[in-house]
Amino acid sequence: MIDFLKNRKVQIAAQAVVITGLVGGTGAVVTMNKPVTLDVNGQSEEVRTFGGTVGDVLDSRDLDIEKRDQIKPGVNKKISRDMTITVNTAKELSLSVDGKKSDEVTHANTVGQALADLGVDAKGADLSAKPNQKLKDEGNDIDVTTAKDLTIVADGKDHKVSAAAGTAKEALAETKLKLDKDDFMSVPLSSKVSDGQVLTVNRVKNDTVKEKQAIKPKTETKKSDSLYVGETKVEDEGKEGQKQVSYKVKTVNGDEVKKEKKSEKVLSEPKTKVVIQGTKKKEAPAEKPDDSSSGSDAGTGDNGSGGSDDGDKSTGGGDSGSSSGNMSTQEIKDMLGGPGSKWYSVVECESNFDPKASNGTHFGLFQFLPQTWHSMGGSGNPSDASPQEQFQRAKKLQAQEGWGQWQCA
Repeated sequence: MIDFLKNRKVQIAAQAVVITGLVGGTGAVVTMNKPVTLDVNGQSEEVRTFGGTVGDVLDSRDLDIEKRDQIKPGVNKKISRDMTITVNTAKELSLSVDGKKSDEVTHANTVGQALADLGVDAKGADLSAKPNQKLKDEGNDIDVTTAKDLTIVADGKDHKVSAAAGTAKEALAETKLKLDKDDFMSVPLSSKVSDGQVLTVNRVKNDTVKEKQAIKPKTETKKSDSLYVGETKVEDEGKEGQKQVSYKVKTVNGDEVKKEKKSEKVLSEPKTKVVIQGTKKKEAPAEKPDDSSSGSDAGTGDNGSGGSDDGDKSTGGGDSGSSSGNMSTQEIKDMLGGPGSKWYSVVECESNFDPKASNGTHFGLFQFLPQTWHSMGGSGNPSDASPQEQFQRAKKLQAQEGWGQWQCA
């Protein structure tokens, strides 16, 4: 086009005879010279062009256009008078939103426009650059800390925070809350926070607590033949002592999480409990002669007829004696089930198979207390009853109260 204009000027100077034609030609040139507005990255200027397309205009301005640049309308669009051509070049930027980094490309011209195009809510946010700052084609670094609504729970209360806080420490700084030396938050202070997050301030206390505690007395056992084997008696109940124990107690929000013993001091010594344990063995009753021996003896001392009668009486007396307690030791053992039977073991330990056994308070094969004997339907003294009746009452007692009635069980 420039060459064309130069040629036209030469012709005007050399051929004055064609002035009318030249004037007509000049009118055509003016008609082809169109005014347009060129906006490049927000900078506008009015230019006049002889070009036929948007691309021609851009070429005439010596603009370095890349494929990723944004041009409106397109480069092939025909030029019309007063047209506006907009060019927004592609710009590279490093974006960090609440610590999350990314590399982006935008056609925006300012920081604020770029954030809006990239969908970043900058309202109330903390920005590393002003929103109206112009972007360069490259080397743009933008750090954004978005506004967040958080809740900090402390001392039983909720503290609302609405601020552009990036970390727990920054969120805490938006309140009047303070952390004492041992206090801590539910997340590290350097932790990133997010919208809607709930943080907790944990209050820590380390106190020294003193407690009074009982000291259990020791038990001393003394042997004595004043009591039968298996019998015991408390000679001295003893007495508990007392001590003061100091603890270091750690609590978090009022709840005990650690208790460490530091020291203790005896305030009063305990008094030993003394128990007498019997060593006296129960003597086995002498075995009586059987009925046949008695009958023989009775017959020896009287006439035949009398002996016979006496023998019958003796036998009868044996039966009567059996019902009133005159059973042999072997018969009693057999009645109890013999060795291996629990009843056998109990009677062996309690009375050594003596139905008349007594220590002054307990009586008979099973060492009944009189009141217990009577509660089981017995009358009189248990040791006066037959072994069979004593066994009957013992079985009744065991069925109602269990084996715990006998220490030997």
